[in-house]
Amino acid sequence: MKNDRGFTLLEVMLVLLVIGMLLNTLVGNLTRSPIEDKLELDSQKFSALFNLASEYALLNNIELGLLVEEDSYQFLAFDGIKWVPVPEQDSLIEEIFEEPFYLTLTLDELPVDGQMIISQSMFEEFEDEQAFEDEEELLYPQVFILSGGDITPFKLTFSYDDDFDEPMYFDVTGTYTIPLVIEGPFFDEQ
Repeated sequence: MKNDRGFTLLEVMLVLLVIGMLLNTLVGNLTRSPIEDKLELDSQKFSALFNLASEYALLNNIELGLLVEEDSYQFLAFDGIKWVPVPEQDSLIEEIFEEPFYLTLTLDELPVDGQMIISQSMFEEFEDEQAFEDEEELLYPQVFILSGGDITPFKLTFSYDDDFDEPMYFDVTGTYTIPLVIEGPFFDEQ
């Protein structure tokens, strides 16, 4: 007599589980769009650059700022008189985004801690002391990165909206100290 044995229920369930996990990984990778990948990469790059800027401010005892516009962001340093691009840091240069990618900075919707209020007026007194001979446009950051490690709370939204596809975005949030928190993708209207 031959002892023919089939598969046990546990073996069949294990094989189905492995196949299910492989299909889930494959389908997840196929359904993810290149736009979503770019937004996630841009938000991760910003978070890494912000951490670098914060460490640079701490190590060099310099006040830094973040200037955000609809299509770009850049880090600035306060040289004692005015805000200028960060010296000797090629990685903290201006990042520019092409349509249909947009940036939105939010400062008002976050909780305010009464112990740490940072305003542009702290730096304006230094600018008033020296008159500028050339009529260059002065830059003012919206987010401050202080040399003590504190930051202005903010939320920076990396958005994509081409009026055809469903709009999507990632949020990068900073609340008083690093690390920043990246959330997304979100697919509904902001």
